[in-house]
Amino acid sequence: METKQFILIGVAIALVIAVAAPFLASGNPDGLESAFFSIYEAKPFMGDELDEDAAGAAEEQVVATTGNDFSYEAFMPDYSIPGLDKTGEVLAVVIGTLLILVLVFGVAKISARPDN
Repeated sequence: METKQFILIGVAIALVIAVAAPFLASGNPDGLESAFFSIYEAKPFMGDELDEDAAGAAEEQVVATTGNDFSYEAFMPDYSIPGLDKTGEVLAVVIGTLLILVLVFGVAKISARPDN
């Protein structure tokens, strides 16, 4: 198998996974945000009910302790494009996958130059 074929098959597999991911992913993820709110008792460890008041108090406590109040508005919050439901989730993951692939191929091209 040629390298170009191998890469195209890999990209195709990555895009199939990207399209399937929103349908297979948990609606109740257990990531860093969930762990943070569980530690500060703003949500149960094995549940999805978030106490908004406790969550706000937890964030304020961390800002007061660390002095770090950095925040930003995400381009695609919660891996979705607002207002598009599942279509927005699929598009967000596909766009992210394509951006990462372009970045990786760009870095590979630059680092493969003979002058490096």
